[in-house]
Amino acid sequence: MKKLLLSFALLTSLYGSSQILSEGFEGATFPPTGWTTQTQVATRFWRPTTDYSATTQATFNITGAKSAIIAWILDPNDATLTSPTFSLDGYADATFSFNAKIGYEYMVAPFPNGDLNVQISDNGLDWTTLWVEEDYGPYDDYETLAVSLDLADYVGLSGLQVRFQYLATDADTLSIDDVLITGTLGVNESFANKFSTYPNPVDNTVSISNNYNILLTDISITDVNGRTVKTLRVNNLSQVEINVSDLNSGVYFMNINTDSGKAVKKFIKS
Repeated sequence: MKKLLLSFALLTSLYGSSQILSEGFEGATFPPTGWTTQTQVATRFWRPTTDYSATTQATFNITGAKSAIIAWILDPNDATLTSPTFSLDGYADATFSFNAKIGYEYMVAPFPNGDLNVQISDNGLDWTTLWVEEDYGPYDDYETLAVSLDLADYVGLSGLQVRFQYLATDADTLSIDDVLITGTLGVNESFANKFSTYPNPVDNTVSISNNYNILLTDISITDVNGRTVKTLRVNNLSQVEINVSDLNSGVYFMNINTDSGKAVKKFIKS
C-alpha cells in the first residue's frame, strides 16, 4: 500500500502546473523574440509604450516600464501582434491571461469604431476569436482589464499561436501586458472518458476502444512505479486488443497516444 500511495504522489508531482508562455514586453527589442507584428498603416503598428511621450506612458503602461501599445488613427487599420508557437500537448488544462488598457467610448459605446480581437490558431493561417473587449462588460476608459481565457478546447494540440488584432477606424489607443499561458501537465479527464477498457480486471487480453472515431497511434503500459512494461505501435485504429498475460498481478496505467491528444486509463491485472 505504501508503494502504491508513493506512486500516485509521484504521478501528481509530474502533473503539476507549468508556465508555457510568458511575456511582459520589458526587453530591449520589440517585438520580443519569436513575436511578430503586421500592420495595414505603416505609421501605426504595435510598439513599446516607451516610444511615446511620458504622458502616454503614464496612461498606458500597465506593469513595469513598458507595455505593448497600438495608437489610434483616423484611417482604417488592421494591426496584429502574434506570439511564438507553443504546445499544449500533454496538458490536462490551460489558461491564457493578459492585462489590457482600452478606451471604452470609441471601442464599445457610444462609438464602437474598433475591436481588440484576441485570437488563437493551430496553423498560423486560420484564427479563432477567443475574446473581444465587448465581452468584458462596462469598464472605465483605460482601466486595467484583467482577462483570463480557458484554453480547454486546445489541450493536446501543438503549433499553437495567440495574437492581438487591432481592427479599427478612428477608434482609440490601447495597450496590453502580462501575457501568460499556464497549464497543468497530466491527463485531460474528459478526453480520457471517451475511451473504454475491458475487461477490468483482466486475465489475458485487455481491449481499448472509443465511439468517436479517435485513431490510436501508440500505447505504452506503465506499472505503479512509473516503469514502462510494454509498448505497442498502433496503425491508426480506433480499437486495439493487447495481450497482457505476461504481466504480474497488479495495477497498471495504459498511456494512449491518439491523433487528437493523450489519455490515460487504469486497469487491474488479476
